[in-house]
Amino acid sequence: MNYHAGDEDYLDRNFTTSDLNDTAFPPLSAYPPKRAELYIVIPLTILYSLILLAGLIGNVVTCIVIARNKHMHNATNYYLFSLAVSDLLLLVTGMPVEIYYLWSRYPYVFGETFCVLRGLAAETSTNATVLTITAFTVERYFAICHPFWSHSLSKLSRAIRLILIIWIIALLCAIPQAMQFGVVFGHTEEYTVCTVETQLEHAFEISTFLFFVTPMTLISILYALIGFRLRRSAVMKRSTSSQDSQYSVASAHASASYCKQNRSSQRVLKMLVAVVVAFFICWAPFHVQRLVAIYTPGSDHHTVYAIVTYTSGILYYLSTTVNPILYHIMSFKFREAFKETLSRCCCETEQRPYSQLSKQKRLLGGSSKKFSESLTEASSGIQEMRTQLLFPHQLIIISYLIQVFRK
Repeated sequence: MNYHAGDEDYLDRNFTTSDLNDTAFPPLSAYPPKRAELYIVIPLTILYSLILLAGLIGNVVTCIVIARNKHMHNATNYYLFSLAVSDLLLLVTGMPVEIYYLWSRYPYVFGETFCVLRGLAAETSTNATVLTITAFTVERYFAICHPFWSHSLSKLSRAIRLILIIWIIALLCAIPQAMQFGVVFGHTEEYTVCTVETQLEHAFEISTFLFFVTPMTLISILYALIGFRLRRSAVMKRSTSSQDSQYSVASAHASASYCKQNRSSQRVLKMLVAVVVAFFICWAPFHVQRLVAIYTPGSDHHTVYAIVTYTSGILYYLSTTVNPILYHIMSFKFREAFKETLSRCCCETEQRPYSQLSKQKRLLGGSSKKFSESLTEASSGIQEMRTQLLFPHQLIIISYLIQVFRK
């Protein structure tokens, strides 16, 4: 949840939330219009709606695919399931209200409780997302660089405990942030807003350090080590393949295998770089906007701050749609599991009419065994009828033909 200390979204930049609590309220001219210009509001509404739709579809599909495929019940996918849940929480609690704010900055109509709970949910989901990505990165590092240690660290029970710890830490760290939010009153109830009511000293600076600087540094270092390990492994395999080519006719197969593994390593490296870049792009503006609002509360750069605020909001929610793409859709195993889940759902839909027909058959004709017995009796009866119909003149003709052929 973006920190708007008297920001462009709700209040004019000429005064802060502390000014709202003074007995001498700012003049009415200090309040901005209830909404921005339509050329800003309409494109942002469309963009936010697309992000909301894409994020909901991507993360819900992720949860369904992981839940319905038992072979995907491993530590890695449990982290990704937790990541999808945190992204869904962020979308559901944040995006609809953000769209509402675009069209009506004030008065705030949802009440004090919803204001605080929304701040708590947004901060919790944000913290859980960052911590889950970090834990997933650590798990991948041990799986690739230290596979012997990974066997004990990647147990499902350990992963579940770690995920629970992540959510508890995320909630506890979100409480101080949420306590700062509240409904602030202006001249009348018409000018009420949900913003930072009482600011805790260095709360946002600590949050930026714990949930952006530290995870960003750790993720960058671990993915760099993973990349070095993959490149070194590729070089060793290439040298081994060149040595084997001097002694064996099967060198062509070895070379093809090496090329395939090399392409796979290149894809993994590109994905690692994309993860780090996406993490920085999506989360850096969010924390920059908070710090700018704290340290430059009286700045006259209204246009610059508005651009930073809108950009940080878009990228903040865009991360919920980027995560399913980076961690799932780019995965071959996930795509195969998605196809399997989709085909299974289609088969269940097609089998329903057949089950209804079988039920009707049981009601009308009893069991299938009795039904087949009755068909057998009917066919034997028809056969006997056909035999009886051959007498008398057909049988005389057939016996005459048999005698002719015998001669």
